[in-house]
Amino acid sequence: MKKELIISGVILVLGGLLLFFSTSGFTAFTMEAQRLQDLKAQPPEFPNIEVVDNKGREYNFDEFEGRHMLMTFIYTSCATACPEMSSNMKYVYDMIDMEKYGDDLVFLSMSFDTERDTVEVLDRYAGYFDADGESWRMLRVPEDDDLEEILSMYEVTVIPEGDADFQHNTSFYLIEPDGRLGEVLDYREIDYAAETIVEAVESDDSDGEVARQ
Repeated sequence: MKKELIISGVILVLGGLLLFFSTSGFTAFTMEAQRLQDLKAQPPEFPNIEVVDNKGREYNFDEFEGRHMLMTFIYTSCATACPEMSSNMKYVYDMIDMEKYGDDLVFLSMSFDTERDTVEVLDRYAGYFDADGESWRMLRVPEDDDLEEILSMYEVTVIPEGDADFQHNTSFYLIEPDGRLGEVLDYREIDYAAETIVEAVESDDSDGEVARQ
């Protein structure tokens, strides 16, 4: 009996060690968790791409450097997840005091349907959600290579389906001021998303105050 207990204990210890090392210290229990962990660990980098917003302004994506970004990837003809995701983004936007945090935070909805989502279409779409074109901007990426670069950087999957539909990731991406991925948030968890964003912005503000002292 004692021998069996010893053997069982050894098996449990070995199993625990195997789980520890195979999950990077119990921090990644699934492939998706490991993928997100690897993304967040990447060195900060801003994609060198040109974007056009729903007001027709053209600029490099590093226009947003120095601010937190809550970003979604959408296409305006989507009839399923995108409208719900954009509606929930509006809820989050309305929950946050943008007069207080507007210098440190910007909301971005980036279309990957370069053929259909023109500036005019994006501006009309922005109107549905009261996106002001400043603190919340709708973006398009005119060049296919540039679009591929940013999708690849944040590992966003977009798969054409039929003539006008796509399968794609449906999440809120919280990007840090240096371009690093901060968090990938469930777009259905509105309260948690708002709390996480405010905590991230205030944490950076606190760190900045300490650095200046």
